[in-house]
Amino acid sequence: MGTREDAQKMLREFRGCWSKPFFSKIDECQKGIGFVLVYLQEADHEVIAGELARELNVSTARIAALLRKMEKSGLIVRYHSSEDARQTVVEITQAGTEYVDNMKEQILTKIELLLEKVGKKDMEEFIRISHKVKEVFDE
Repeated sequence: MGTREDAQKMLREFRGCWSKPFFSKIDECQKGIGFVLVYLQEADHEVIAGELARELNVSTARIAALLRKMEKSGLIVRYHSSEDARQTVVEITQAGTEYVDNMKEQILTKIELLLEKVGKKDMEEFIRISHKVKEVFDE
């Protein structure tokens, strides 16, 4: 078992090797506007606002505020379902699709650079170890 001193040193080392701009771009894809746009782009069905709230684990009021902001920015459109007027259908616009495609392209370009500079084998090892770390945190 590691000591408290070892843990503090590891935390300092870990913080020092974290690329904030890169990981914030990935993080953007996993929550908020980025998550909603990726979810809408990949959905093979009509997406209801309540579904987005459940997927993001936020209240319907919070998702409504986020969707309002996104609609004002032209990233999505909202309308009432023809089957149930109480439900709001959310669709990605062309601008939203371009936003997601640009975000994904930036991430893939960075990952290609990682593969070039670090090497595929080391990156695979990093991912393997990251999965082990995640398992510990998920316990």
